[in-house]
Order: sequence, then C-alpha cells, then structure tokens
Amino acid sequence: MSVSIRIAIVFACLLLALYVIRLVSTDKLQLRYSLLWLALVVTLLLCSIFPVPIYLLSSFFGFVTSANFIFVAGFIFVILILLSLSVTVSRQALAIKNLTQKIALLEKNSSSS
Repeated sequence: MSVSIRIAIVFACLLLALYVIRLVSTDKLQLRYSLLWLALVVTLLLCSIFPVPIYLLSSFFGFVTSANFIFVAGFIFVILILLSLSVTVSRQALAIKNLTQKIALLEKNSSSS
C-alpha cells in the first residue's frame, strides 16, 4: 500500500471520527451506536498504519489480493451493523405497539368513567 493511500485513509478516519463525535455531542447519534463506528475507525487506522497483518490474513484465507479481503471484511462488518440495527428497530416497534395499547386502554377506561 502506497504512502499516499495510507495518509488518505488516516485523514478519512480522522474526519469520520470527528463527524461521529459531533453527532453524539448534538444528540443525533446515541453513544452505544457511536462506539461501533469508532471501533471501525480504530480498526481502519490500525490497518492503514500496520498493513502487514492484512497481507498475512488475506494470504492465509486464500485471497489473491488484500483488497479483496478488505472488501469481504467490510461487507461482513456492514451486515453485522445492519443486523444490530434490525434488532433495535424490532425492539422499538414492539415497545411502540405496547405503549399504543396501554394508551388505548387508559383512554377507554377514562372515557367509560
């Protein structure tokens, strides 16, 4: 990996980290979700500063180029993020349904009194 690409990755990681921190400070992103993105930033920083482990892992798993390995690893990471968000949305949908039913029962009880 060339030095210019590594510098660009470090710069992009720093920008992403600043953006995530800004989203958290303005209450547009919860802290628990920001930790996932900050973990991605740290991982990318480590991979750009120390690319040799990526080369070793990609050859160990049989990838022809390390770029293919990074692409597959990124794809798996995105799938895990989507799964995590799907669980959260499901939990929130159930909570909304329960709250709606409770409000309906309270309104029914208050109107019949």
